[in-house]
Amino acid sequence: MDRQALRHVRAMQFESTDRRRARRLAAVIESELAAMVPLVAESANAPRSGDIYARRARGSILHDFYGGAERIFEHIAADLYGGVPDAANWDQQLLTDMARPIPELRRPAVIDDDLRDRLAEYRGFRLLSFTNTVHDDVRLRHLEERLPRTMDDFQAQVRTFTAWLLGT
Repeated sequence: MDRQALRHVRAMQFESTDRRRARRLAAVIESELAAMVPLVAESANAPRSGDIYARRARGSILHDFYGGAERIFEHIAADLYGGVPDAANWDQQLLTDMARPIPELRRPAVIDDDLRDRLAEYRGFRLLSFTNTVHDDVRLRHLEERLPRTMDDFQAQVRTFTAWLLGT
């Protein structure tokens, strides 16, 4: 086999490996999204009594929502550029990175700045002392009210990214 033919075969093998990785990442993302979808209904149906148990349950749903979003971002970071940021505030940096395109990888932003800012509120809720934040019913209600729209926007933007990833 001549050198040009060998280069062509290697390029096809690389492309094939790249496509398999993209399909795998897309499947992982879709699985994580599917696990997040019920959280919106759970939040809407959660008891609104003023007792600590109801507030803790409601807070746990919001915690799970952001955890799902962050896992998707971690998978994207691991597959496309070697892992999550190596910093004390890695989770904040990861969220910021997902709202930035990476021109050298030709990767578009995964989410827009507005969604990044809304997700930052859920991240902040998770980071603050969970026990203290569930006592803040105003903040809890605010995040619950925003959850359906935030989830819809998150799904749409992540699926747009997945379409780019798959070249569709």
